[in-house]
Amino acid sequence: MIIIPSIDIKEGKVVRLIQGNPDKEIISIPNPEQVAAMWKEKGAKLVHVVDIDAAFGKENQMKIIEKVINSGPKATVGGGIRDFKTAEFYIKMGAYAVVISTMFFENEKDFFKLQENYPDKVILALDFDEQFSISIRGWQNKAKLKLNDKSQIEKLNLYKIKGFLFTAVFRDGTSKGVAREHFRTISEVFKITETKDEKKHERIFIASGGINSYDDLKFLKALGFWGAVVGRAFYEGKINIFEF
Repeated sequence: MIIIPSIDIKEGKVVRLIQGNPDKEIISIPNPEQVAAMWKEKGAKLVHVVDIDAAFGKENQMKIIEKVINSGPKATVGGGIRDFKTAEFYIKMGAYAVVISTMFFENEKDFFKLQENYPDKVILALDFDEQFSISIRGWQNKAKLKLNDKSQIEKLNLYKIKGFLFTAVFRDGTSKGVAREHFRTISEVFKITETKDEKKHERIFIASGGINSYDDLKFLKALGFWGAVVGRAFYEGKINIFEF
């Protein structure tokens, strides 16, 4: 399993927020480019970059993200990517993949264009609450999808995309540990039975939200997740490996 440091960018700094609340910063580090270079030097194979400002409809951090992509490991990029033009911009910039959510639920035309043109560069983010409801638009609104509804999930398997990123919003940034029962249910609904080998072009499944220990990583690996995005635990030194 790949362990992926998170680089959340807000107003030109790397931050960690509690449950995605922009008013609750627990970590603030200047110079995201240097942070990306640090993760590359330490041995990270992939980082997850999120434009917090764009997610909340504010001025995007594209110039900074470009520097992050150029100075760090391979990077998935998400946050406020709600049209084909923006997604393609990041792909051509060199992103390993773009992570989209709101586009899928609100801009069907651009989503289909994206999956037709770049199917191996699209990761669908499914950010869920304690009732499995999906949050969009910077986790401020709800979409009409529940992750524990098998009939709804079956439709997701029809799309030509690289994979899925699941984030437990209610645990994100809290250091409370992975939401085990929720991720166990997700693994069953999505039929995640074994670790996916990207070289075989199979879909990848990534977990995120509250991951705080090696026991959390062991649990997710046993469920078959290909990767895990870790934020606060990396920055606080609780986790310091990039493969598990």
